[in-house]
Amino acid sequence: MDFAVDKFIKFFKNSVFVLVFCCPFFVFADDWVLAGQKFTFAQKGIENSSNAKIASVLPQLILEQIAENSIRSVSSQEQLDRELYALQTERLSLFLQLSKENKTRDSLVLSKTNPRELKKAIREEEEKISEIEKKIDENLSAVQKTKEKYSRQIALENGEFFDEKKHDDNFFGKLPFAFMKKKEGESKKINENVVLYKNDPSSLFSPSENALALGEESFSFNSEISAAKINALLAGKIALYGEYVSVTVKLYFFPGAASSPEITEVGNANDLVSISQNIARNLMPEIANSVPVKIKIEIEPEQAAKSGIVSVDGVIVPAKEEVVVNAGVHSITVSANGFEKQTVNYAFAGEDFFTVKTTLRPLVMGNLELCLKKMAKGVFYFNALDSSPVDEENRFAASTVNGRPILGIFENSEGESAFIYISEKLAQDGNILSVNAKPYDREKHIDRQRRRMYTAYSVLICSLVPTFFTVGNFTAMNNSYAAGRANFDEVKKWQKYSYYSIGVSCTAGAWFAFEMVRYLFAANEVLPARAVQKK
Repeated sequence: MDFAVDKFIKFFKNSVFVLVFCCPFFVFADDWVLAGQKFTFAQKGIENSSNAKIASVLPQLILEQIAENSIRSVSSQEQLDRELYALQTERLSLFLQLSKENKTRDSLVLSKTNPRELKKAIREEEEKISEIEKKIDENLSAVQKTKEKYSRQIALENGEFFDEKKHDDNFFGKLPFAFMKKKEGESKKINENVVLYKNDPSSLFSPSENALALGEESFSFNSEISAAKINALLAGKIALYGEYVSVTVKLYFFPGAASSPEITEVGNANDLVSISQNIARNLMPEIANSVPVKIKIEIEPEQAAKSGIVSVDGVIVPAKEEVVVNAGVHSITVSANGFEKQTVNYAFAGEDFFTVKTTLRPLVMGNLELCLKKMAKGVFYFNALDSSPVDEENRFAASTVNGRPILGIFENSEGESAFIYISEKLAQDGNILSVNAKPYDREKHIDRQRRRMYTAYSVLICSLVPTFFTVGNFTAMNNSYAAGRANFDEVKKWQKYSYYSIGVSCTAGAWFAFEMVRYLFAANEVLPARAVQKK
């Protein structure tokens, strides 16, 4: 347990990176699903089997490039479109119910011959119709309220003028102080993780022939996209001329089928990977839909900062300048001559500026020697990198050190092993250490001790039955004797039986306590043996 606690404390003491920014909290909602469909050809008569493969491979390659670690900032217009589409779907469902109830009411004239029953049935149907009409009116009212809720945010995001006084119709809105104004129901900015359709870039969305013929803006196409839970669809057209290909792509955002500006890339038909990478790079701002973030990287100590090398997502950037990247998860690596390399992955989103501070640790190299407290032939394995055999002639194993703790294994000639741990304080160049490692099958040992503990516990429980019986009878006889209803010999007999039973139970209890302690010691021996300074 000490080992785990030490590691936990050192993690916080030696944190690699400290991220400093104004507001560390931002909202993540559901996943934002990105899909692609098979591209089409701008020219007719060229759709042979080879070209058809290109039409499927290109969107798959593009999706591979843009999906990983992306975060989308959902605009207010997109949130509005989602809510309006949900209301529209509800209205259509209500209208179908209204149509059904009207037809049912009209058919009552033919199905009901009794005037009183007819009148009652018509009244019931009209109540149902009235209820549905009320729900439709509420839906239409909700549409207007939803538009008003997002109107301010949409205007601000589009850089348009928004008349605050015209829309502030509540008491607080008419006050002159901004901090007193009340904005009810105003939309909140949310971020969503970009994920692939079916979590697989090779899975393309295939709309029905009818929806494909009607186009992306049709209700049928929107319905199929909504059923597949897709938020954006990548579509494109291909033009082939000899060995060269032109690819024009755009993103459709659903619901609503709003489209991004077209992106066109030209390249060699034999190098589709480069074409897809260039297209993906241009699509990323549309997918992220957020202002790029700036990252400032501060390196300490000063000696490390002078020779520091910084890379973001594998690309080397100037160490002393601010880096501009799209919002999302990025990997930052900092290295310097004579210092350990440090790497962190973080979701840079929710703010437009981040400061990343890192304190590099000096690179410590050296060697130490380690021996067993009780000599045995075997091999030491250190950090899964170094191995060093020991025997009667070579008692000391050698291990390289770099200023970090060492976790190793000693394995004897019979194949039994034991974990060892060398703390950071002792993992220093030139140290001579010893460790009391006991290689044996710990799983079998723990299982054996557990069975013994359960056996002792079972004996203890079983012994309590006669103990309770004899003690109870002795108590009853003693009370009867005191009342003059029992003889003295009978009382003495049950007293003797109760003493015997109590003795057995006490012995079983002591046995159980002993076996439980042995079991706890056996379970504790799975922890690594700690190395100590050799005296």
